[in-house]
Amino acid sequence: MYIQYCTSKQNGKSYTYPLLCRKYRELGKIKTEVIANLTKFPKETVLAIEGALKKSTDILVSLKNIVITKSIDYGFVYILIVIMNRLRISEVLEKVLGEQAKYVKLMIIGKIVCRGSKLCIYNWIKRNELLSKKLGIDLSTLKLEKLYSALADLSYVQGKIERKWNIYHKSEKDEVYLYDITSSYLEGTTNELAAFGYNRDGKKGKMQIVIGLITNKEGFPLSIEVFEGNQNDHTTVINQLQKIKNDFRASNVVFVGDRGMRIRYNLEQMEESQKSGIQYITALSIEEIRCLINENVLQLNMFSKDLAEIEDQDARYILCTNPDLEKEHSQTREALKIRFENVLYDIKLSYDNRLQKNNDNKIRLHQNDKNKKLVTQFSEKQLDNYKYRIRKALEINHMQSFYKIEITQEAFVVTFYFDKYTQAKQLDGKYVIVSNAPKEKMNKETVRAQYKNLKHVEHAFRDMKTMHLDIRPIFHVNEATTRGHVFVCMLAYTIIREIENRLFPWLKQSNKSKKEQLSLSDIEEELKMIKLNILQINKHHEEIKITALTTRQKDIFMQLDIKPELMTM
Repeated sequence: MYIQYCTSKQNGKSYTYPLLCRKYRELGKIKTEVIANLTKFPKETVLAIEGALKKSTDILVSLKNIVITKSIDYGFVYILIVIMNRLRISEVLEKVLGEQAKYVKLMIIGKIVCRGSKLCIYNWIKRNELLSKKLGIDLSTLKLEKLYSALADLSYVQGKIERKWNIYHKSEKDEVYLYDITSSYLEGTTNELAAFGYNRDGKKGKMQIVIGLITNKEGFPLSIEVFEGNQNDHTTVINQLQKIKNDFRASNVVFVGDRGMRIRYNLEQMEESQKSGIQYITALSIEEIRCLINENVLQLNMFSKDLAEIEDQDARYILCTNPDLEKEHSQTREALKIRFENVLYDIKLSYDNRLQKNNDNKIRLHQNDKNKKLVTQFSEKQLDNYKYRIRKALEINHMQSFYKIEITQEAFVVTFYFDKYTQAKQLDGKYVIVSNAPKEKMNKETVRAQYKNLKHVEHAFRDMKTMHLDIRPIFHVNEATTRGHVFVCMLAYTIIREIENRLFPWLKQSNKSKKEQLSLSDIEEELKMIKLNILQINKHHEEIKITALTTRQKDIFMQLDIKPELMTM
């Protein structure tokens, strides 16, 4: 015998009713006999009968005696832990840090899930005892101070961890290293690395730290370093080159950095033995391009849609043009020019009105006006105010090179350098990449492609500083914990990056075929819907159940090459 559920429709509604049936054979045919209609029986009774008929070993209980005592987001955390182990983060931390590794792993996972402070991570894990067991953490002995202590210890052995990390993730063919820096602002002024500097976060009045990131040519993070907040880009380069040569034991290096790194200048400062085997790819500043044009090394007519290459002494110059960028730069400059001239018009109008009043007052005094205190000239304070307003307008609109403004008691003189403005327009959308990598190793197309790969480092900074990890603002005071915090964010980013790389192509295709607009954030929320539920049965028995996966969740697991059936505690 067995229970069969049948469905019928009445008045537009569907009704399901259970039937107790048995199969029997008659004249060689299999037939079904309905023994009883169980519709009026309580649901738990029907389930109990069904379980008994299946000879199930499960406990037969009333549904009202089953209570879900706790339900936690598990799917997303489980995937993060699997990816962390796959990338060998757990392995390298355990080898170097020993017992402290579990606290660092907690902070890595917690940073992705909570995107908050160490206190936020501490409170999160305190609410999730089952997840703490998964990470090997005993909540009865866990204190917030242990996280900070582990963070400091992590910074002390960061170099050793990065050396092992590089061994695990560096292929024999890896020679190209991408490098860039960013800044991250701080709350407060007592951080041991805090300083005022060029703030890339647009946070005026905030002290900051500077962060340098080294990746391979695909953008996989290999090393991260924290500098004082007033450190200039180019002053960090030699230290990074020495790290790659000595710590990573790279005999041949192609170092890729943007124009602010002044890589060629830094190489000139290094001894021959130190810079042996180091090649570079970088870009020239506009001033350097103009200098080469004036020296007739480069000609404007050589810039075209096709790459042009010029060799001069030990350098290769790759001349590149981006038509879209050319149009954008031209429009932006023209818009800034118009905006500045509007401000200039208002300032000059104010000056002219005051000048007219001064001249009128001179005439009135000449005609023996009774008011002998009439103002007949600008005060020094007024002139300084006009000059200050002009100077600020020039700076804000980047027009300093194209205008000369002279303000005196008698005149307001505006000189526009049309030739300089025209020359600037000629370089719109044009840039020059410079390298000393030999042609037989890298052709001009490869050199440009490697330079453009700096976008991977920029992407890493964007993920670390914004929605995925929220590395900023930084509240740490101690230098060691600040460095540890940044290193944790880098390791967390490698997990995010792995998930993005595996899911993005599939998600793009899925959105197109299903006419949806899901983002990776939506995928994260989808995974959080996979709950780990604790069921209390009859007050004496406890079971752990994971919610059944939807079709989309199964697809996500497949894309990440993770078997959902292994998702157990």
